[in-house]
Amino acid sequence: MDVIPLIANLQLKLGYTCISAEQLRSLSEVSHYVAAIANLNPDHHAPYVGRSAFAHKGGIHVAAIAKVEESYQHIDPTLVGNQMRVVVSELSGRGNIRMRAQELGLTPGGNERTLVQQIKELENRGFQFEAAEGSFEMLVRRSDPNYQSPFELLDFTVIVEKRGDNQIYSQATTRVRVGDQVMHTAADGDGPVNALDVAIRKALLPYYPQLAEVKLADFKVRIIDEHRGTAAVPRVVIESMRGEERWSTIGASQNIIEASWMALWDSLELPLARDDEQQKTRARKEVEG
Repeated sequence: MDVIPLIANLQLKLGYTCISAEQLRSLSEVSHYVAAIANLNPDHHAPYVGRSAFAHKGGIHVAAIAKVEESYQHIDPTLVGNQMRVVVSELSGRGNIRMRAQELGLTPGGNERTLVQQIKELENRGFQFEAAEGSFEMLVRRSDPNYQSPFELLDFTVIVEKRGDNQIYSQATTRVRVGDQVMHTAADGDGPVNALDVAIRKALLPYYPQLAEVKLADFKVRIIDEHRGTAAVPRVVIESMRGEERWSTIGASQNIIEASWMALWDSLELPLARDDEQQKTRARKEVEG
């Protein structure tokens, strides 16, 4: 039996004193710790302590909580060590875009309506930004007319072959532009996506050595329209990490390699965009100071 919602219900709903207020605020942390010890994935939908317990998706809901947070929340999430989260999806309104961008430290700059339409079009094609907030962040950044992409992935070729020794071999070639330079690289990999990742990094690392710190934490593939069988559209979600920093990016296409290409692009561009913004912020503070 999960005693965490029992404790929260008794103390917050019925007025019984079970634990101290400080211990109550550690419920989310305790839940994640127990899941880690038991080698289980945390339940994002768990009452009180789940990541989605205080998530808001619909445009009407978000518009309401922007004015009065209590309007769609039964408690203050900080009481149990959790936090409110605004989710971006095909149900989003401009308020979702604005609030989520602000949580990321970004300003949509009046592009909320365009971003809402763009997200709806992409989600109709199989994207799902609720599961890939890193790709949403890149959408917001790219909507800024002053944003300059650190690189551009031009094209790729992936070859997978089975040879006489019964081994599967994967090789990828890519063309990548950085500034005025176009690099043509090739690499082998443990699979087609790994080969593609290695080839892209081979081109970028001489210009952006900090990308060596970016690691692949998870790679997920989900079929969207199962009724189409092998012709179904796959959705690829890549979770990347750099130290304690984590972000998820997404791609969707009838070709799983192209979907992976899209997710890889965002996963590598995002840390560079964040680094560039931090450098500009430091430089501005030095000038002002």
